[in-house]
Amino acid sequence: MTIGNQLETFAKEQPDKVAIYYQDKTISYDDFYAKVQQYKAALLKKTTTYEPQKIALLIGNEPAFLEVYFAVITLGWIAIPFDSKWSECEATRIMEMADPHMVVASSSFTKLANYHFPVTLFTEERSDAKVLEIENEAKDRAFYLGFTSGSTGNPKGFIRSHTSWLASFTAGEDAFHYGKNDIIMAPGPLCHSLSLFGATHALHIGASFYMTTSFSAREMIQLIQTEKATVVYAVPTMLSSLAKQKEVVESSVTFLSSGAKLYPSIKQALSNVFPNSSIYEYYGASELSYVTYTTREMSDKYPNSVGKPFPGVDILIRDENGAPLPPGEIGNIFIQSDFLFNGYVHDDTATKQVLTKYGATIGDLGFLNEEGLLTIIGRKNNMIISGGQNIYPEEVEKILKDVPNVKEAVIIGMEDEHWGQKVIALIEWKEKSPDNLKRLKAHCRKNVAIYKRPRKYYSVTGLPYTPTGKIARNKIIANLTGWIQ
Repeated sequence: MTIGNQLETFAKEQPDKVAIYYQDKTISYDDFYAKVQQYKAALLKKTTTYEPQKIALLIGNEPAFLEVYFAVITLGWIAIPFDSKWSECEATRIMEMADPHMVVASSSFTKLANYHFPVTLFTEERSDAKVLEIENEAKDRAFYLGFTSGSTGNPKGFIRSHTSWLASFTAGEDAFHYGKNDIIMAPGPLCHSLSLFGATHALHIGASFYMTTSFSAREMIQLIQTEKATVVYAVPTMLSSLAKQKEVVESSVTFLSSGAKLYPSIKQALSNVFPNSSIYEYYGASELSYVTYTTREMSDKYPNSVGKPFPGVDILIRDENGAPLPPGEIGNIFIQSDFLFNGYVHDDTATKQVLTKYGATIGDLGFLNEEGLLTIIGRKNNMIISGGQNIYPEEVEKILKDVPNVKEAVIIGMEDEHWGQKVIALIEWKEKSPDNLKRLKAHCRKNVAIYKRPRKYYSVTGLPYTPTGKIARNKIIANLTGWIQ
């Protein structure tokens, strides 16, 4: 089986079922499959070979994105979604890295496409020519070239195979208990793998997908109330907005949170607004896919843990020499599963750093407890060495964000002649108060080891985030002087 190979079956067996909800429109499986076939025919007219082609998608959040995307991947080709928010410089660099055979563009990308890249096909161009269905059972074949969010550096291109996502689909259904009768919503841009994964999974299993052009807490509340969204993929910032709503929504809904830690206070507030909800958090990465997940019961018992492994995932903790470590000891996290990526584009060195003989690692550090639940301490590349002591920023940030009026906290290591690196904190407050800093320092004295405590605090606003909701740490470090003035 390959992704999308059931679309023809769905078009025959459930032709009138809604495949995509979009604004005030619905697209049935019969219509969706017909559009996919028309785009396949149009693409095939542009080439003389059935050999895998790389197709850049310069298309916004609209049905044409998924129609072209499924046309590409069911041909056995590779889809490369582009982000309309990229600067011309970023898009040019990524276009050179990806080196696509064709470019398919929509009106939202017209300026970028017309002036910088030769467009092979516009989304208005479809063909009614008959497409001969070919057997495409090469499950290990690549189908998707995506880009990391760049929270720790420049985005890298990564390759995914049909096999890796199909295995992830099965694991997700087992862990989260959803299926073809659900309406799945992933309100982020489809050019990002989190939202694209949700959409792809929904249409692959014959469920319905609710497509949005942007996130709106008010709109999502209404959709959940009217049962037009029963499963929601979201990042914590979205769920935080939902948790601030004043009305109680009795409808049943499953929230799947990833990208960053969903803090207990937000989770409790979300539960108050949606008393009949199931809330799952999961830890993963572009390179790893699903790794662990946590239920409300797990997070109540182990609030700092990211949960237990997904079905089919083995987690190993090893020291710097590769020796396995016992429960409770911090070390490098290695993952073994069928969900892993194929590698980075044009970067064998970086690929080998991730895909090692011990398993896959992205440099995260953590430990397993006696029950096999994983706790992440931080990322090796973010580690601060102050006075010879190792400090993991994420560990301190979690503690600072337990203070009710702290909206965001970022721990940075600033070069210092005496300490090597001096720990400083950038704090974004929910509300201004003359007692903010006093309360935060008191909290640190009680909960943070003295060598890990910030030596200076800076109140800031407008901290930058990556598209997946993580703090863009490298952007802050690159302009640190501007943040601490």
